[in-house]
Amino acid sequence: YDWFQTDSLITIVIYTKQKDMNAELVIVDCQDKRLRGEIIMDDHSYLVEVGRYCNFACETFSLLVNIAQKIGKVEIILKKKGNIHWKMLGQPLERHNTFVKCTDRGRFYRKCKLVSKTEVTHDTKLFCLMLPRSTHLQIPTGQHVYLKQIIAGTEVVKPYTPVLPFLPLDFKDLSHRDGAHIYLMIKIYSSGPFTQALEHLQIGDYISVSNPEGNFKKSQVQTLEDLFLLAAGTGFTPMVKLLDFALTEVSSLRTVKLLFFNKTEDDILWRNQLEQLSLTDNRFEVQFILSQPTKDWVGKQGKISSSLLSEFVKRSRKDSKVLICICGPTPFTEQGVQ
Repeated sequence: YDWFQTDSLITIVIYTKQKDMNAELVIVDCQDKRLRGEIIMDDHSYLVEVGRYCNFACETFSLLVNIAQKIGKVEIILKKKGNIHWKMLGQPLERHNTFVKCTDRGRFYRKCKLVSKTEVTHDTKLFCLMLPRSTHLQIPTGQHVYLKQIIAGTEVVKPYTPVLPFLPLDFKDLSHRDGAHIYLMIKIYSSGPFTQALEHLQIGDYISVSNPEGNFKKSQVQTLEDLFLLAAGTGFTPMVKLLDFALTEVSSLRTVKLLFFNKTEDDILWRNQLEQLSLTDNRFEVQFILSQPTKDWVGKQGKISSSLLSEFVKRSRKDSKVLICICGPTPFTEQGVQ
């Protein structure tokens, strides 16, 4: 890496030499007189981390990240607090200028502000969290973040997969990708201390959110013809961004089928939006399956089974390239995989 300055700006340049560098692979946080810039390269991460002498105007200035995709050059641009000539970038912190496996890095958190809480069903809410102005973070499709809270004096950490604020019916509309907010669809359990604590958060309160984690790669989807999504309850959350990505950017795609398992009709997340999407995009089909339906239910019922799946999981042509994604409670997932 290298750094340059003008009277008002500091530019840090990281030369990755990685040809497909993109914004999801760059995470920058400027907080508490400390600058942390992390670049993800496959299963490794490179870190620039300096503190103490940094005098950036983080609170009032959202930092800029520029990426020259073809040559893999990353620029982090920050505003100085005063027009002072800097002799050094800052005090190098312990892990500064290191290149290690992502799993050896340890989780990094930043505090995000709760800006809204919207009811999705009787027991599930959509939480909208705002990133600090001085953070650059885009969560890749299929990856999750950890939320951290102190409950009764103990630190508790739980993973959640970010969703979109809604299911876009016109995928050319990019308003749902502002990069400043994280949306989480969370089921509130009456006996769950963690979700109860989330439920009691007030608008304006803060919660700690980690860097993204996960092994899913978009390349698994890029040449697909058939995509089958098997979801139970809030196992639907990883499917949201995947649907958005597949229907927007995978030109080879012929069919996307979502088999959505729930107990009752009242438990179905975003039912109207999913039905609407199936009407607007003829590649997409959704089936709702209930395990505890009322007698008025005319749709499919039961639990995940080979007979149900054999009816549903069919290739669009003989040798089509297929991916099946499954998410839900452990028994559902294990049975589904079998």
